[in-house]
Amino acid sequence: MKILFCISSLGKGGAERVVSILANQLSNEHEVGIIVNTANDISYKLENVVKIIQLDEEKTKNPIIRNVKRIKKIKEILKSENPNIIISFLPVPSFRILFVNRKYKIPIIVSDRNNPRKEYGRVIYKLLMKWLYPKADGFVFQTNEQKEYFCKEIQKKSTIIFNPIKDSFLETNNIEIKERENIIVNVGRLVPQKNQKMLINAFSKVSLKHPQYKLKIFGDGLLKEELQKQINNLHMNDKISLCGVIDDIKQELEKSKIFVLSSDYEGMPNALIEAMAVGCAAISTDCPCGGPRELIKDGENGMLIPIKDEKQLIESIDFLIENEEYSEQIGEKAKKIKEILKTDNILKQWKEYIQSIIEKGNY
Repeated sequence: MKILFCISSLGKGGAERVVSILANQLSNEHEVGIIVNTANDISYKLENVVKIIQLDEEKTKNPIIRNVKRIKKIKEILKSENPNIIISFLPVPSFRILFVNRKYKIPIIVSDRNNPRKEYGRVIYKLLMKWLYPKADGFVFQTNEQKEYFCKEIQKKSTIIFNPIKDSFLETNNIEIKERENIIVNVGRLVPQKNQKMLINAFSKVSLKHPQYKLKIFGDGLLKEELQKQINNLHMNDKISLCGVIDDIKQELEKSKIFVLSSDYEGMPNALIEAMAVGCAAISTDCPCGGPRELIKDGENGMLIPIKDEKQLIESIDFLIENEEYSEQIGEKAKKIKEILKTDNILKQWKEYIQSIIEKGNY
């Protein structure tokens, strides 16, 4: 079977990581290719047999001309590659492939990865989604809340599959909470969605009561200077660090006592999955579109708080610091997420769904 993935890029990101894992695993049994806008920024190791197909042969500044060229190139690709199935990640690549595929009638699975109320907030995106998405043969969502955003027609031909955990997180150092450093950690792009601003404010108040603790924020993004200025104004330079992007985040998580996800919205947050896998006591906003709620049973293997609720975040951090035995218990239970999200388990679900779509349409 020939499988084509379609995504804008293979740079760092949750959807990009999942595509690389699926492509590598499926290439053991099938012929696999990935359509990307440009192959210049590939952050994940791919097997040599995985074919990368680039849309942009030259730089084009005009977005209309650029899109016309990409659509023309996709037509050529579908004609020459003639795949048995296409799996498209994220809205814009899905719009293009569905538009072109009206002629070719190749079965397409669309995988939505974020909060659809944000993804389709722009009028043009919502119109394209309502026009083109019903033409897809299947949909993979990460949460029930994502799925419920769409019409009944789309819901009926959809399934829910979580993200696989990195294999490196299956074997972790079993360091007890009490033996770890007094560190609270956050991992995510420095963008408004992640709301590290609230976390920094909250920690500055926690620090008055618990001065032995430090906050480390890993990631990069457009708010870096603004967040550093906030840290400076709070006189917290010795307590809060913007650590940038590092290769071995696992090591940092393993030595930290508490993990905080402060986002206003998320899909299925890989950072939270990884923190739980190494046994951090995790606090997360109960943000749309329900990813943290799918992972955390509040009070059992982590703590959920309302979005934008700085007061509740302060109280939750204080509680975990002051109740180390409780932190140890929820951290131990959080580790069970590893068994559920093993690559083999997630791959099996994808294989079964792909096969069901092909069989359903007699392709």
